[in-house]
Amino acid sequence: MKFTNTFSVAGRCEETGALGVIVTSSSPSVGARCPWAKQGVGAILTQNVTDPRLANIGLNVLENGFDAESTINAMKETTPFSEYRQLAVVDANGNSAVFTGNKALGVHGEFSAENVASIGNLLSDPNIPEQMGKTFLNAKGSLADRLIAAISKGFEMGGEMDQEHSIGLLVYQEDAFPFVDLRVDYSDQPLEDLKRAWEIYGPQAEDYRIRAITPEVAPSYGVKGDE
Repeated sequence: MKFTNTFSVAGRCEETGALGVIVTSSSPSVGARCPWAKQGVGAILTQNVTDPRLANIGLNVLENGFDAESTINAMKETTPFSEYRQLAVVDANGNSAVFTGNKALGVHGEFSAENVASIGNLLSDPNIPEQMGKTFLNAKGSLADRLIAAISKGFEMGGEMDQEHSIGLLVYQEDAFPFVDLRVDYSDQPLEDLKRAWEIYGPQAEDYRIRAITPEVAPSYGVKGDE
């Protein structure tokens, strides 16, 4: 069995209330399993021998008005294998909580503060989650920019014991659908590929939102035939 390693950040924008998560791993398609969020509800990370079902439980708990710590407790109590799991939650009010089971892989770490929670396993440096969280809190720009800055700090510090291959970024703003949902499912340079995708998509993100909400005032699509 090949063990894969993961580090991640969940965050909330204190100005807009936007919620988002970013996660990277040596395994493929980490964005399909670990990062979860819902507008006006919260952001959740579930990793380390990942059980994505726990995220659905967590989002349901948050929707019923419970805070981040209560949500972590509910996710732990609904699985017979909590010792294998690593979880992080930021709720819509900015409360945060983290959990690492006693069978977490390798060197692991966690950090939580108002509006941010970060976790990691099989790390090259146990301080990575704390430094990612602090980078998020000190970063400027949009929530997506701040999450990318935070995960970049993890890469700068050495990241995982194995090479990262996938990354996912998910951000919800005021709508029921994600404002940003970008994934690199397998690459030898996932962070660089994600930054490039965000460089292209970021300036257009609001246009795509307008096309969904008020298409009659949407800007030109800029494609052949759209004269």
